[in-house]
Amino acid sequence: MPLKLKRKNLHKAHIKPLIRIRTKLALTYLLVVAVILLIMNSQVIRALENNYLEEEAAKTLANANIIALAGQNILLRGDPNSSAFIRSYSEEMEARILVINRNKLVTADSFDENWLIGQTLTYEEVDAALKGEERTSVYRLKSGERVLYAITPVIREEKIVGAVMLVTNLEDIYTNLEEIRRLMLIYSIAGGVLALLASLILANQLANPVNKLAAAVRMVTEGHLNQRVKLKSRDEIGLLAEDFNEMAARLEETDRTLRNFMADASHELKTPLSSIKVLSQSLLDSNEQDPAVYRDFLQDISSEVDRMAALVNDMLQLTKLQDTDRPIKLSNLHVGEQIKHIKALVQGDAQKKGISIHVNVGTGGDLAWPLNQDLFTCILLNLVSNAIRFTPEGGKIFITAYEEGESLVLKVQDTGIGISPEDLPYIFDRFYRVDSDRNRETGGTGLGLAITRQAVLRHGGTISVDSTPGEGTTFEVRFPLISGDHL
Repeated sequence: MPLKLKRKNLHKAHIKPLIRIRTKLALTYLLVVAVILLIMNSQVIRALENNYLEEEAAKTLANANIIALAGQNILLRGDPNSSAFIRSYSEEMEARILVINRNKLVTADSFDENWLIGQTLTYEEVDAALKGEERTSVYRLKSGERVLYAITPVIREEKIVGAVMLVTNLEDIYTNLEEIRRLMLIYSIAGGVLALLASLILANQLANPVNKLAAAVRMVTEGHLNQRVKLKSRDEIGLLAEDFNEMAARLEETDRTLRNFMADASHELKTPLSSIKVLSQSLLDSNEQDPAVYRDFLQDISSEVDRMAALVNDMLQLTKLQDTDRPIKLSNLHVGEQIKHIKALVQGDAQKKGISIHVNVGTGGDLAWPLNQDLFTCILLNLVSNAIRFTPEGGKIFITAYEEGESLVLKVQDTGIGISPEDLPYIFDRFYRVDSDRNRETGGTGLGLAITRQAVLRHGGTISVDSTPGEGTTFEVRFPLISGDHL
């Protein structure tokens, strides 16, 4: 019984956030405004309260000094004249006036409450006044009323003979403060509503670009790599959108390159496979008994297999070179000796076509440079092999290497057929052939220059080409001077 496997869902369902960023921003702005208004209102009320109390204390203390000065000779007599004196001032100043002698006893009261006469006042303000100091204090009575005490000494003939205390009601001040607090609360609520509306508008302006980015990201994760975000803002969100667009463009290009690579690889593998299929089918359908015919067919099949193996090997090598997570090991390579080694490898192919290879390395015939030996061999072997392949019989190839500033310059020049200007921009693309039929006949896979370019890039270098049809081609590779033994 066949097993049925369920495919895993590669895309997570889109989960809506419990609180949208727009709401979070609006609530944050509102909270900030509310805290600012609360602190500001409390500070304003406190400042007004202190100001009112200071003004009332100064006024009341001044009135106490007036009474103490005007009544220094009659205040402490304890007769009807002293009572009438303080009553007249009490009505004028709208304050209760108490007269206290040296023994802290009340000798007169403008409210004529007899129970208070003769009572001892044990307030700290009384002790201070009898020592010659002026004091003011705020008290809350049992009834809940708040009153201000202002006390000053009574001085006669440069001696402290008693004190005068004025008691004023502060309820009018606190009633005014309460009214101000109520008005400020109303204005704060109105300001908070306006702040909420403004924060919603501002949060919407900030959240819309983020939502657009989030929607585009979701589309990209679903495979729609052509998504782009159009934002006019030049702030951090605008820069993020530009980075996203660049990332999406690169992903799209990578996906396109991968698809093209798969299509090209399939096409390239299809040709030898088709040949093998035709040749093998011909053998199966043939009644030929001659072993020589079978040998010819099998040789053709073997050559197609070799061609397919070479193509697969080149594809694997290119894939490994594109894996930048794998560091390449560098060593102090003797460039002259390596070039001579490559020349010896290709000398046989060159001699078959009567092509001469000329080598010129540095000023002393050799120089050392930090390179990966395998990749450098691959680069030079591909360039020289291409030069031999596309140079007519009797042609010449020049290999030059020299140091220029902080770079090693490697040139491979030939007197071959050259490359047309229309083909030059594409010669490093995978499976690109200037002449497909010619290239296949000469055994190329179409990946040699792509591998060469990737090997140069892994060294942090550059490769360029200059060609004139009918005259020849020059490839120039520059390797930078790199410290360390890995790249």
